[in-house]
Amino acid sequence: MANLRVGVIGCSGIGTTHASGIVGMPNVELAAGCDFVQSTLDAFKEKYQDTWGNISLYTNHQEMLAAENLDVVTVATSDHRHADLVVDAANAGVKGIFCEKPMATSVEDADRMMEATERNGTILSIDHTRRWQPLWRHTHDVIVGGGRIGDVQYVIGTLSGGRAMLFRNGTHLVDAICYFADSDPEWVSA
Repeated sequence: MANLRVGVIGCSGIGTTHASGIVGMPNVELAAGCDFVQSTLDAFKEKYQDTWGNISLYTNHQEMLAAENLDVVTVATSDHRHADLVVDAANAGVKGIFCEKPMATSVEDADRMMEATERNGTILSIDHTRRWQPLWRHTHDVIVGGGRIGDVQYVIGTLSGGRAMLFRNGTHLVDAICYFADSDPEWVSA
């Protein structure tokens, strides 16, 4: 299998976590990183230099998309930037995009993202990865799914803290409720 070329947009914090997720994958190459801040890019390259010695750095995502022939792009920027980055990556021919949540900050932006990825045959995945953490899998499969606590009657979720807004970490809460209830919402009110 040919190497998949990956580009990371947003190279601090979560973007570094995205890049760490592909370390050790034999068919994946971290080809490029993009960030507005040069010192962030330099630290990103230094962190992964021993694994991938030829990472290209960009301060403009469109230049990166035009130059790198990427198969996969991860988006780990501020929420309000996701839509344009995803649309541009899909239009550039990227086959897979892993975007941090929230998907977008407006329904119109989410619609633009969906339209661009569908039109270009691009797979778009929004980061709701908690479902695959071992504790969550065990609780879902063994405790709830195995009937150890009986049938699920209802699920109550609470969220607090500095990032407790619905469009940020609140999306994990909604996803957890759906996951543990083994159901999709029939209706929502807010």
